[in-house]
Amino acid sequence: MPLWALGFVAALFAVSCLSLWTFVVISRPALPRITSAPEFILATTAPTLAPGSTDLPTLEPPTPTVPPNVNPGSINLGSFVQVVRTEGDPLKLRQAPSLSGEVNYLALPNEVLKVVNGPTIADGFTWWFLVDPINESRNGWAVENYLEATTGP
Repeated sequence: MPLWALGFVAALFAVSCLSLWTFVVISRPALPRITSAPEFILATTAPTLAPGSTDLPTLEPPTPTVPPNVNPGSINLGSFVQVVRTEGDPLKLRQAPSLSGEVNYLALPNEVLKVVNGPTIADGFTWWFLVDPINESRNGWAVENYLEATTGP
C-alpha cells in the first residue's frame, strides 16, 4: 500500500472524529448555571381561621422530648447513678431542682455520679442532687428520667 494512501486514510479518520465531536458538543443540552448563592425554601403551614374570626391562633414552640422514667424507685440516697438516654448530649446538673435553675455542671453520657439528696418533685419531674465522687464541685440537681441506678464508680 502506498504511503500517500495511508496518510489519506489517517486524515479522513481525523476529520471524521473531529466532525463527530463537533456534532456532540453542539447538540447536547445546555447545563444549568451553578450559582454560589444558596436558595432557602421555607415550608410552613398557615394557621386556619374559623369563618368570620379575626383571632390568630397562638403557635407554641416545639418542646424537647423527655424519655419516660423507665425505672422509678430504683434510685436511693447514697447510691450511684449513670447518665443515660441523653442521645449523646450532656446532662445539665442545675443549682436548683427546676428547669429554670442555673446550670452548675454538664455531666457526660455514661458518667457515674453519687446521689446525696432528693428526691424532689418540681416542674413535673423527679429531681435528685448528684455529686461527682472524684470532684465534689461537680454537682447539681438532675431529672430522674436521664439516670439509671448502677454500682459504684
